[in-house]
Amino acid sequence: MPCRYGATPDHRVRVELVEADIEIGFCLVDLVESCPADAARLLANAEEVYAEMLARLNRLQPAERGSFQPLVAELRRALDLALPPSGMNP
Repeated sequence: MPCRYGATPDHRVRVELVEADIEIGFCLVDLVESCPADAARLLANAEEVYAEMLARLNRLQPAERGSFQPLVAELRRALDLALPPSGMNP
């Protein structure tokens, strides 16, 4: 069966893992607003997911990486906006 991501199942899995990382990252950022007591832990987890997603993206072809760039940029922006201002303690 042809695959929309490429010719091999392992390639499809790599793409789907990037998609999952992006979704998880956004979910963690959303949780920061509803669980302010856990904000630091949630943001740390989101940053880990973001770093793992970037590593996975680097294993994809440049054209494939480019298709993810808008979502990657938006996730980075969401993470940056979720961070408390410097010098402020929660």
